[in-house]
Amino acid sequence: MKSFLSIGLLFFVSGCATRYILPGNRFMTPETLGGYGRGQIEVQKTNATLAKIDTSQNTVTNGLKYEDVGRTGYLAEGSLIDQFDLYWSHTGSANSMLGGKFQFWGSPRAGSGDGHKGALAVAFGGNDHQEDGGKTKYNLSGREISLLYGYRLASYAMPYTNLSFAKYDFEGKVYSTNSAINGKEPSYQSTVNSLNNGVEFAMGPMVSKLELTYQILSSNRTKERTRFIFGYTIGLTW
Repeated sequence: MKSFLSIGLLFFVSGCATRYILPGNRFMTPETLGGYGRGQIEVQKTNATLAKIDTSQNTVTNGLKYEDVGRTGYLAEGSLIDQFDLYWSHTGSANSMLGGKFQFWGSPRAGSGDGHKGALAVAFGGNDHQEDGGKTKYNLSGREISLLYGYRLASYAMPYTNLSFAKYDFEGKVYSTNSAINGKEPSYQSTVNSLNNGVEFAMGPMVSKLELTYQILSSNRTKERTRFIFGYTIGLTW
């Protein structure tokens, strides 16, 4: 558990001071693992959104341009008590998020109970970042709340739904040979609302998920964007 917490406290963000990554699929189910010492780790294949500040008119206030990018992600969970897990999630080059999940309906996974499951999850992440010897600097912070529901059909299958609401704040400073934007300090807030529908499959210590996400992405001074995103995971539980 100590090693899990140490990993979870690391926040990784990469890129330059005029772009940032917004995640796609969430892969979060309503079941907690069910008892101290239980854990799970997954590797994800998903798509994300690369948000680029539009500098075509020599300004940093002209909104964002969006680009689809494939990403590998990770999700790690560790159980503290039957109904509460800590988790760490990371989509490549995006914020890492550290949070907690409280299951208020149904039995945890260790309880081996079929039927309805419900949970609430909250996560936060962010850091100050420097690259190129301090020539590019920015801060990217995020927070997310998720309402989760699922129905365990059997020990090996559980359909689930996750309604998530997230906000990301970008604060940067541009260092450029273009004197028109050099020294400018762009500031953007992006809201990511998602309906994530998936199925979790389990066999022994192996776990896998398939998920389809409908995402609504809005940022200040930028046209709203909607899209569908498909992703999958494979992992181990203990």
